[in-house]
Amino acid sequence: MSFTEITDTILTAFKLTTITEWEIFITALVYIVLAAFENVWCWLFGIISSALSVYLCYTGNLFLESGLSFFYVVIGLYGWYQWMHGSEGKTALKIISYSKNKNVYLILIGLAAWAPLGFVAHTFSTQALPYLDAFITAFSLVATWMTAKKIIQNWLYWIVIDALAIILYASREFYLIALLYFIYTLIALVGYIKWRKKITT
Repeated sequence: MSFTEITDTILTAFKLTTITEWEIFITALVYIVLAAFENVWCWLFGIISSALSVYLCYTGNLFLESGLSFFYVVIGLYGWYQWMHGSEGKTALKIISYSKNKNVYLILIGLAAWAPLGFVAHTFSTQALPYLDAFITAFSLVATWMTAKKIIQNWLYWIVIDALAIILYASREFYLIALLYFIYTLIALVGYIKWRKKITT
């Protein structure tokens, strides 16, 4: 396929993009940029984006992603509170780093959740790419909790998760959301760098 054909395909896809996808794109982008800059208002935009994603994913037969988006709404409220009052004395939460052993433990939790989620989605639903979606779902749960607790390695988890999400959403022809996850991947890298600077100062 030539460059012109690829460009035309992308432009056509953008023209077919729904208002809901644009709303998710904008609010989710604001969320991750604010999160990278450690701004507590990121959670408000994350909650709005997640609520819209519940509907979009359900209509696109991405049932695990729809459930994950609902979880994001709940964890968004939790994260908002944690960032403002999560430290001792109910003061603002500070960035922390987890040891390798703790990260291995979190990875094992993600893998333990991935297998049954993938099996259920593959066996009992019309879920698109069930095992890939299950992997993203399982580790997004882990990474979102890490973000709420300001564990710096959350950004490394998100780099992998967001890269895989590009494939997932592109397969369902949600090209704008796939583009969003490409941008997410880049911002996750920036977020890790910025948080690393803060944790070492």
